[in-house]
Amino acid sequence: MIGNLACTISRLQRVFRIRFDKSSINEAEKLIEFIHTRSAYVAQTSLYGYLKTRMGRSYAAIFKDERFAPSLNAAKWTVYAACLSDLTVYSAALVASGSLMDREETAAFAAYCHGECVRRTFEGKCASVIEEEVCKSFSKRARATIWANAAVGATAFSESPEALANSSPVSDTFKQLDHEIVTNSVRFRWNDVRNQLQRRLDGEALGENWTMLIRQERSG
Repeated sequence: MIGNLACTISRLQRVFRIRFDKSSINEAEKLIEFIHTRSAYVAQTSLYGYLKTRMGRSYAAIFKDERFAPSLNAAKWTVYAACLSDLTVYSAALVASGSLMDREETAAFAAYCHGECVRRTFEGKCASVIEEEVCKSFSKRARATIWANAAVGATAFSESPEALANSSPVSDTFKQLDHEIVTNSVRFRWNDVRNQLQRRLDGEALGENWTMLIRQERSG
């Protein structure tokens, strides 16, 4: 019991530290940490919040149902992958808008950040399969992204609202009834994340470092 309490306190401390961190994001590792933690936060709070609202008093009991576990697990990874994709695209686009990164360099930067987040997230027997599918899907999206547009407003956040609305383990009737409310709830959660990143990001410094690295690799 003491061990569980200590673990809970440790997690809470980390959440608060991350949530209220106001330091400059001026290197790739800091941006990756931001993308990783915020994607997980939005995915978890959106999915679990929706399920709690829909299930009411049976919320706690249903989570103990082994028959429900596979559906919840699938939804959890689907929503997280969509959140990660959206925030990575937005972050890379924002860096590019404040630097001299070209389209190819921006796509490479986005793929690097996304890959690092994926590597730090997925575990277990199915990890390699999930990683391959998630990275393949993101690579396709990155190639088609117009980065200048993705940095404007909520344009980049197109996958996560639909992922939550369509993948949540609820009946098809609820999915239809709740679609607008659910998608809007996710979009609302991203507002604060975007504001945080805009305040903290030093796109010029980050972009310069990445551009220098990429061009050295090209010339080498």
